[in-house]
Amino acid sequence: MFTESLDERLRRLNEERTRLETTTNPVTRTRIQVRISDLLVSFLGDAVDLGDVELIDERVREYTETIVDARDTMVNSGRNAVNDASGYRELEIALRQHTRQVDDIGARLNFERRQVLDRLITQISDIREEMLDMLFPEQDAI
Repeated sequence: MFTESLDERLRRLNEERTRLETTTNPVTRTRIQVRISDLLVSFLGDAVDLGDVELIDERVREYTETIVDARDTMVNSGRNAVNDASGYRELEIALRQHTRQVDDIGARLNFERRQVLDRLITQISDIREEMLDMLFPEQDAI
């Protein structure tokens, strides 16, 4: 998934979190949160490779907080997703990719341990569906 070393990904995560602290623009914040969530998915894969159940749970929690915050940032921004899709679109695309990545990561776990990732996929899918509904509201009326 990532060719960078763990140290390089951790450095990038810290840089992105620092940027997030000083950014108020909702689209920029969401883009940063997408980059953070990309890195967190890679860390989730690392935790699965280590077989560390507690670390898996921690990575799932961190990832979930990040995507929920990105969702809240866009929903509360007052921006119209139909007229200006920036932020909404990036989040939706990332969530679509993350669904596949988390599913692939989960395939490396037994059924019992995979359940936490199945629940995460459901959360990701719910937020992605919400973004799609905001981007394409006319399709709800059909």
